[in-house]
Amino acid sequence: MFIKPAYSKVPLKTPTQWSSLACGEFIKSQTREVMHRYERKMKPGCQVIVGNLGAELQQQEHIDRVSVAPSGQADMLGILTELPIKTDSVDTLISPFTLEFHQHPHQLLREYTRVLDDDGVLVLMGFNPVSPAVASGFFVRHAKPFPWCGRYFSIARMKDWLALLGFDVKYSEYFVPHLLHKAEFQGLDWSSSLCEKVRVFNAAYVLVATKQTLIGRINTVSTRRKVRLSGQQPATAMTSDSFKLDKSER
Repeated sequence: MFIKPAYSKVPLKTPTQWSSLACGEFIKSQTREVMHRYERKMKPGCQVIVGNLGAELQQQEHIDRVSVAPSGQADMLGILTELPIKTDSVDTLISPFTLEFHQHPHQLLREYTRVLDDDGVLVLMGFNPVSPAVASGFFVRHAKPFPWCGRYFSIARMKDWLALLGFDVKYSEYFVPHLLHKAEFQGLDWSSSLCEKVRVFNAAYVLVATKQTLIGRINTVSTRRKVRLSGQQPATAMTSDSFKLDKSER
C-alpha cells in the first residue's frame, strides 16, 4: 500500500458522484466544510474545481469558480490531464479525491502546475492510508466499491511530490472523523470519538500548497575577494597589463 508505484498499468474506475462512496454524503459535507474553512487561504480570482466529485461541490454563489470533469454536471467537460484551460491562468485549483482514482497521478499534478498562475493555491483532498478506514473496506466492499477500489497516497508522500513540483505546503490536516465501517452514514458513533482523539485515524486529509515563483537575485554591488599573498598580486586580480614588461626588462 505504501510502496506501490504511482502509475497504474490499467485504467482505474472513477466515482461519478458522492453517493458512489461509502458514507458519501457525510464525506461530501465534510469536504464542503473544509473548503469553507480554508476559503480565506485561497487566492482571490479565478477558481477551478476538478473531477466528477468536484462538480457536485459547485455552488451558485461562487461566480468566479468553474468545475471541470470528464463527465457529470460540470461547467466544462475535459480530460483532467489535458485541461481546456490556458497556462498560468488559474488562481486557485481544488482537487477533491482525484489522485486515488487516476491512472497517472504524477501527470495530473503536472497539469495542475501548468494551469496555476504564479503564487497560485492548490487544494488537494485525499483518503488517508494510515486510517483504519482503509481496512474497513473489506466489510462493505460488496455494497460500496468506492473508495476502496482506488490507490492511496500518504500525506508525507504527497508533500514530497509537491515539493518536487515547486510547491510550498502551507497547511495540512486530517478530516472526515469516521472509519467508514458502514456503507451508509448513520450518525456519529464510537469511530468518530476515536478519530477525534487520534487525528491520524481520520479517513481523509487536505493539503493547501502555494506554487512558488523563482526570482533570481540581481546583485548591483560587485564584491571582490581579497586574497593576500606574500609580495605577489592575487591571481584573480591579474590582467593582461600585468604581463607587460618594460623595455629595460626585455
